[in-house]
Amino acid sequence: MKRKLSIRRSILADPHLWIAFAAAIIFLLMDLLHEVKWLPWELPPEGLLIVITICITMLVADRLKEGEEVKENAEKLNRIANSLFGKGVNLRRRPSTQEEYDYLWGGYTGKYYVYNPSYRVDKNTGEEEIVEIFVHRYQNPRFERARYIFLTKDDPGKADLAIFKRLMASVKQKYPDVTKKVELKELKNREASSEAEIYLGIRDGKRMGVMELKEPSSDPQHGMPHYYLVIHDQEVLEHYTQDHFEAAWNDPNAECVQGFWS
Repeated sequence: MKRKLSIRRSILADPHLWIAFAAAIIFLLMDLLHEVKWLPWELPPEGLLIVITICITMLVADRLKEGEEVKENAEKLNRIANSLFGKGVNLRRRPSTQEEYDYLWGGYTGKYYVYNPSYRVDKNTGEEEIVEIFVHRYQNPRFERARYIFLTKDDPGKADLAIFKRLMASVKQKYPDVTKKVELKELKNREASSEAEIYLGIRDGKRMGVMELKEPSSDPQHGMPHYYLVIHDQEVLEHYTQDHFEAAWNDPNAECVQGFWS
């Protein structure tokens, strides 16, 4: 009985903090249900940000009234934020719809670097949809430059490069100025199937990366993983930019590919 009264007093003493905790639990539950396919739609990030903003506003208002508890509740709020946003990496299934494909590879601005890409990740997203995502990306005035490097020692790498050329030819028909924004190189001494895909860029003003999660297999299929890692950790992103992409791009064996628009 005393325990119930203590919990009740705690809730009544700080209701807005408990509302924030409830919002965090609801979001995590909905995210879990979406990942296991029990929830057909994903909670929009904009909606989550609105809820968090409201919760923060309520907590700030409380603290203005009760200044002596600022430190204690700031620590509580920080724990909530860490539970939601403390992940430097999260996991995404191989996309099967245009929306899921766009989540991983749409909306980039600034500079965009791609190592060992593949365009055979799904059956439901056709080439026309992928071309539309590319056109939207390169038409954005905030997009500066894209650099792609393919590993073409094996057949999967050569096939990926051929698909990319076909896609870029379609993009050029809709947006001719794409030729000013895309550079292409290939490494003929490395196999695509033996290394992961890595995509590095800026989205919503923040650096972000997508990396293929390689799995043990006796017959590896490049571009057909079960999961992709979505990376937000800045130190990890810098590592892959410098030690993988830049190292390959500046490799003396890397050859520039010209005229890949036709």
